[in-house]
Amino acid sequence: MSITMQDIAQKAGVSRSAVSFVLNNKPISSQITEETREKILKAANELNYRPNNIALSLKIKKTKTIGVVFASALGAGTFMNEIIDGINTGIHQHGYNLFLCISDNDWRKEARHVRMLREKRVDGMIVFFVSCQKEEKANHDHLLEVKKDGIPLVFIDKYLPDTDIDYVITDDFGGAYEAVTHLIKLGHRKIAHITAPIDCTSVSNRLEGYKKALIDAGLEVKEKYIRPVDYYKKDNNWKYDGYQITKDFLKMGEDRPTAIFTVNDGIAIDSFRVIKESGLSVPEDIALVGFGNSIESALVEVPITVVDQPKSEMGDKAVEVILRKIELSEPTKTEQITIRPKLIIRQSCGASKMMTTAGAIS
Repeated sequence: MSITMQDIAQKAGVSRSAVSFVLNNKPISSQITEETREKILKAANELNYRPNNIALSLKIKKTKTIGVVFASALGAGTFMNEIIDGINTGIHQHGYNLFLCISDNDWRKEARHVRMLREKRVDGMIVFFVSCQKEEKANHDHLLEVKKDGIPLVFIDKYLPDTDIDYVITDDFGGAYEAVTHLIKLGHRKIAHITAPIDCTSVSNRLEGYKKALIDAGLEVKEKYIRPVDYYKKDNNWKYDGYQITKDFLKMGEDRPTAIFTVNDGIAIDSFRVIKESGLSVPEDIALVGFGNSIESALVEVPITVVDQPKSEMGDKAVEVILRKIELSEPTKTEQITIRPKLIIRQSCGASKMMTTAGAIS
């Protein structure tokens, strides 16, 4: 049986309004003494009273819940797990609960999650949305509907161009530009880029950063050095495999690249394994630079130079933005935050082993 405030009032021998004042943390009336307050709290505890959160949320028009939708499953040390750590900590510190959904890189499942979160009346959403794969166009109408409904929405890591939706991202263009410029300064002129077969801002901005670094150095952008990685679908998730692309680069004879910049660390690790299996060495024969700074990138035989994405900071900032949107009664301007990454220099690029980090991109 559900215990009501009236039940508590009868047990404590006080009025229902007094119980409401105490349990809802309202300013205490001069007629309610500390002794009365203690009596009410004791009665509520003895009756094992639990507040009706649904009724409360309807009354205050808030559920104190934030929905978080991520494209792929979380795992220890993964890119998304590090972001969610920052989000989870920030949400709970401010008294909110987290409702986490995983879409398994399926935009249809993502749409169902978003609809469910709207029905649950979450106060806001943080979304790492599913990108468009080369063979299938993702539909993002369900995200635009969230914005249209006035529900605070923040994208993380990537964004939808030509919309005024809030986001928190890495400076993908600047990170790629810094990485490729570093390789050029080390003397490399044949620099390949393994990109991803998806249509999203993080991937395209890294590609543009790669191209701009070459152009600014007076080097020609050659399409033969730009290849989208092979991919396949397994267990409803997209898997990217840089193995074959790297093998193709190694067969280019005199045109073989002397350095490879990859769109993420996983592909850089694939490339490292192919180069090693082929009897070549990193960085003596081919230098490598990845993007992300996964744990694995530092643990391979030759630690890989990477652009370090500020994952925890991205999570923190996303929470700051969503809470501002939720708690301010007046509409605020769109917040589109770009966080500067750092280039972490390790052995795979051929720079001095004594140098461990470079400064933040300016």
